Amino acid sequence: MHAEVVSALDTHLVEVQRLRRQLTEARAIEPGERLEVVLEIAASAERLAHVVHTHRPAPGLEERQPLAVAAG
Repeated sequence: MHAEVVSALDTHLVEVQRLRRQLTEARAIEPGERLEVVLEIAASAERLAHVVHTHRPAPGLEERQPLAVAAG
């Protein structure tokens, strides 16, 4: 996985955690505030998707390797 994709995923997770805290804070909120937070989460997901799609290999150029299964 490209470093750019991992970095974008890390950024997305930090943003989602921060925004989730805004949703769950015990405080008075303004009308529409929750919707704005949810829209910010969706925008973060769109940015991540853009990076993932930009860095994916062309079909047939990279063969997927199976994940190792832990013996147990």
